[in-house]
Amino acid sequence: MRRLLANIKGDIFLQFKYGFYGVYAILVLFYILTLRFLAVKISAFLLPIIIFSDPSLLGFYFIGGLILLEKDENTLDCLVATPLRIREYLISKMVSLTILGLLASMIIVLFSYGTEFNYLLLISGIVLTSCFFVLIGFVAVARFNTINDYIFSSIIYMMILNYPLFEYFGLYQSFLSYFSPTQASLLLISGAFSGIEFWQTIYGIAYLIIAIIIVYHFAYKSFYKFIILKGGKR
Repeated sequence: MRRLLANIKGDIFLQFKYGFYGVYAILVLFYILTLRFLAVKISAFLLPIIIFSDPSLLGFYFIGGLILLEKDENTLDCLVATPLRIREYLISKMVSLTILGLLASMIIVLFSYGTEFNYLLLISGIVLTSCFFVLIGFVAVARFNTINDYIFSSIIYMMILNYPLFEYFGLYQSFLSYFSPTQASLLLISGAFSGIEFWQTIYGIAYLIIAIIIVYHFAYKSFYKFIILKGGKR
């Protein structure tokens, strides 16, 4: 546990050093000002999408950036020679980036919407969404060493995962959306402001937990194959 906590602190320090907190501060300020100047109806409609994008899109791309930086600086090669375990490495990344996403999202909500919302739904939606997208981001980036390869791959991941957004904007409607973790995230986050059915709460939380367990397994295997074994070249 001490090793895990030390690694989480180290990850937060590195994220601060790499400017992640600075980028988030600018984005948070931009979102708050934008939402406050929009009409109430438009602001209420866009808020769940903005909150969803914080732990999902930013979590996905920030983990990609972190891994590529650590590969470029040979940090990962040094880490595999230490007692740090793969699960501790992955949990540390999930926790540190989730803290950043949760902090940013709560500031946006409190300063643009107020305090009248379902805290349990919002926090569970943000935390579970962040954990899922950080892990799927790790799977997406683990095999690559350049930003160009990663960006091209990430577009495919985003298109597959985020198709329920079309339904949110009223462009598409199908029960197939419920097979996507993004639908579970959107239900929990938007439900924090507008309310959702009990079965939707159970579905959202349970589906995301199952998705996290599954993608954690793939992230673990990706770390072993592409970081330790270098894609089987060792």
